[in-house]
Amino acid sequence: MFVVAALAVLLAGCGGDKKAADTTPTATPTPTAPARHEDPDLAGYSQGVKDYYVEIHNEPTGDAETDIETEYHQPPRPAEARLGEPITLTGTNIGIRLQVTPTKVETVGDHVAVQLKLENTGITVYEAPLRQAALSYGDGKPVGIDAGARAACSNGFEAETLRLDVGRKTSGCLLFPAPRGGEAPTRFQLALEIVPTTAGGIWNLGG
Repeated sequence: MFVVAALAVLLAGCGGDKKAADTTPTATPTPTAPARHEDPDLAGYSQGVKDYYVEIHNEPTGDAETDIETEYHQPPRPAEARLGEPITLTGTNIGIRLQVTPTKVETVGDHVAVQLKLENTGITVYEAPLRQAALSYGDGKPVGIDAGARAACSNGFEAETLRLDVGRKTSGCLLFPAPRGGEAPTRFQLALEIVPTTAGGIWNLGG
């Protein structure tokens, strides 16, 4: 009888050593989105240009309508320039293309004026405001134009609609609030129509 009781105790002890099944749910790994392919033709461009254009197409397709749309949906060329150098910009409407050259940056009263030369090299009349513009300073933060502000150099560039016929040239200035302390801007950006300023041309103004 003693042996049987001891055996029962031993068996009970062995059973107690068994671990209860783990019912804690296993976390499902979160799938990661595949990295977006970056068009090699956009190498050297700002992130704003890459985000807006994503990819560009230069090879003709044989379809006239597609090819004309492609021709007038292009990133700034070149990506960056210096004061006095031109950049060709396209807009959001087919046929809009301007060659833009900033020629001078100066303080005019309470504003910083960026003087520009424009040439319509597209196939469509440009009729839109010049609002997608910014100056940057040492901190890198963009400062937008002072919409509606006017100076002797404005020549209609402050208007709600600037008109420039195909093949024509004009010049004027855009006005920005002058910073305290008279700090000189280091960068100017401009885009046409409603293209984001960050997707526009970049002119480096530093010496």
